[in-house]
Amino acid sequence: AGILAPMATTTGKAANGNTIYDGVEVDANGMIVAYHIRNTYPLELGTESSKWARVLAYGELTGLPNILQIMDSERPDQYRGVSYLAQVIEPLLQLRRYTESELVAAVVESFFTAFIKTEADTTDMPFNEVGSTLPEVSKDPNEYEMGPGQVNIMEPGEDVTFADPKRPASGFSNFARSICEQVGAALEIPADLLLKSFNASYSASRAALLEAWKSFKMRREWFANDFCRPVYEIWMAEAVARGRIHAPGFFTSPELRAAYLGSEWIGPSQGQLDPVKEITAEILAVGEGFSTHEQSTIRLNGGQWDVNVDQLKRENEKLAEAT
Repeated sequence: AGILAPMATTTGKAANGNTIYDGVEVDANGMIVAYHIRNTYPLELGTESSKWARVLAYGELTGLPNILQIMDSERPDQYRGVSYLAQVIEPLLQLRRYTESELVAAVVESFFTAFIKTEADTTDMPFNEVGSTLPEVSKDPNEYEMGPGQVNIMEPGEDVTFADPKRPASGFSNFARSICEQVGAALEIPADLLLKSFNASYSASRAALLEAWKSFKMRREWFANDFCRPVYEIWMAEAVARGRIHAPGFFTSPELRAAYLGSEWIGPSQGQLDPVKEITAEILAVGEGFSTHEQSTIRLNGGQWDVNVDQLKRENEKLAEAT
């Protein structure tokens, strides 16, 4: 009971009647109202006494969040997220154990080990002495060595048997890749990308990247909405309140506030397998109005089209002057 007590304190009823789920305090409507922060880890030994600090989820005066909880929820009313590797942690553990076992077996197989068979009483045989590693002939009837050019003279009735564990297993590579494919499917990452091994055709590799980037873009948008935009909103609100930025109507008009806070978080570009094909596709998309110059520039190299045009203008002027 004493061991489980620290863990039980993260869930229960607060003094005001709210419910606490793993340190997250919610009201009767399920709205998060506060977080309970602990100064030590659960079951941590040799530290100071545990203390809890109740931090309101939103500032009473500003209405801005005091704590940004970045989590990946899988269902409603889930106040603590699920680890990204939670669903594959067991297969990964077993794959690591299997890999280590095969590695150890391969190392053992590389040893040139000899086992001596004898018809004599083994209790009368002392431990073999370790002599020089130089080429020599062993004349001691109780001494057997292994080394370059070593010759062991054996007594009548003795025989030598060598271990042959047949490792590594011939199916290790296929089995390991099969597990990685299952792990990748659970994480929405194709095995080619997970293993960084592109041995298929261009079309297959391209399809794998496109499928992976569907997941990447979803998680990127989720992270931007839960972290990047709230941080930008807090920074902007403080800057306007302190007068560093002049933004009339920021605190009085929701429409103007949303306009001021409008932002787009791009992130790294996807990369290209065949630049000629992909750039040609972007040119066609821009020509038909399916994409803008700015959108195509972002997809191709993550740059900014306006900045590129300004730089090209300066470069073209220099080239004209040089000619």
